[in-house]
Amino acid sequence: MNSFSTPPDRPAPYPKWARLRKDRDFLAVRNRGRRVTGSQCQVRVVQNELGRPRLGLATPKKYGNAVRRNRFRRLARTAFRLLGRSLGARDLLVEPRRGLGEPSLEGILQDLRAAAGIPKDPA
Repeated sequence: MNSFSTPPDRPAPYPKWARLRKDRDFLAVRNRGRRVTGSQCQVRVVQNELGRPRLGLATPKKYGNAVRRNRFRRLARTAFRLLGRSLGARDLLVEPRRGLGEPSLEGILQDLRAAAGIPKDPA
């Protein structure tokens, strides 16, 4: 079972409360957030008062065609779901790194952990 308490027979959720949806939320993270650059993506992080993590994705057209952008978004959402509440009360804005070849789930997970200050898995 994942961090958002979903039964194993259903896909993991990405509910509205877990997303940055308003322009002012994106701007707040972009302007006030701490920037952490990882191997796969750049993550901007800012604390929130909601008591839960929220994810925003920014994948510019310069990154590639729609298939490539959507693949990055899918992987970033999956990484966010897997980490779930361990991210704490933070807003995260995730963007692919310039010149990134093929993104990987493990690489994005590692970058999100680093941005949130979560220690790496001992595995």
